[in-house]
Amino acid sequence: MTIKPVINKVNIRINRSRAKYAITLAKSLSPKDKTSVNKIWELCGFKSKKEFEESFKTIYGTTFKDYINKL
Repeated sequence: MTIKPVINKVNIRINRSRAKYAITLAKSLSPKDKTSVNKIWELCGFKSKKEFEESFKTIYGTTFKDYINKL
């Protein structure tokens, strides 16, 4: 049995939880507070903004910025 597929599944679940948390944070922040909104990826525990954007787009099918603009 190889461990990589199990690790990938766990990482996907973790990233999904982090992305949901990002949405919750964004809803609680003022849209005018651009600094906080731009740092949500960091607050949610992603290693980089790129990793956050890729995970968010994979999970929700849109970018975080577009998702937030629709709120």
